[in-house]
Amino acid sequence: MQKRGQLTIFIIIAIFIVGSVLIFFLYQKNFQFGALSPDAERVYNFVQDCIEREGIETIYQVGQNGGYFFPPNLSTESGVPIYYSDGKNYVPSKEQIENEISFFMNQKLFFCTRNFVDFPGVEINQSEINTKTTIQDEKILLNVNYPITIIKDSDKTLLKDFEFEAPIRLGIIYNSISEFMKSDQTNRICLSCMLEISEKSDLHVDMMDYDEQTVIFIFRDENSKIKDETFVWIFANKYEAI
Repeated sequence: MQKRGQLTIFIIIAIFIVGSVLIFFLYQKNFQFGALSPDAERVYNFVQDCIEREGIETIYQVGQNGGYFFPPNLSTESGVPIYYSDGKNYVPSKEQIENEISFFMNQKLFFCTRNFVDFPGVEINQSEINTKTTIQDEKILLNVNYPITIIKDSDKTLLKDFEFEAPIRLGIIYNSISEFMKSDQTNRICLSCMLEISEKSDLHVDMMDYDEQTVIFIFRDENSKIKDETFVWIFANKYEAI
């Protein structure tokens, strides 16, 4: 009887713990498990729209700047980042590119929401924005942690986690460029390597002379489009004069 009594107590404690955990997550992610109030739904849609709009703009700008939101110090006068110069490779790592996208997403989202001035009569408290960017072969994932508390009369709602998936094959593009750069560590451009890599990854590659030593490369991906805009990745290599 004593063992049964102890077992019953343990079961009750376990049920209490599980119930508390479920209540916690239901509160944290109420917009996923239950219907939002009209005000909370408007705020959620407003923030999600900002994330998608700023996410697309940021990703495309980072592509046009070769992995940077703003051109780095080692760039041409026109702002194209240089990946190869003086026998050294300056290709940004995939992690650097992810951090670049995340950092500027955090900055741009704050200005996009404009302190929620579009919602008069609703008390909205917001905390720090933290974006995590993940580059995969055929898509880019943006996971945005943006705690927002919405208070209207006796209703109080917490919105926290937002997501956006951009159908951009950045992982494939980045790997193709990295492969090309490994084959291009000489004073001559490996045209056959470029052709092989572009055909294998279904990419279009253009090149143009910038000056006597510098060549600009433009990787276009017709498989990566948002609103009919083709995604491009631009960089330059600087070769020694022969």
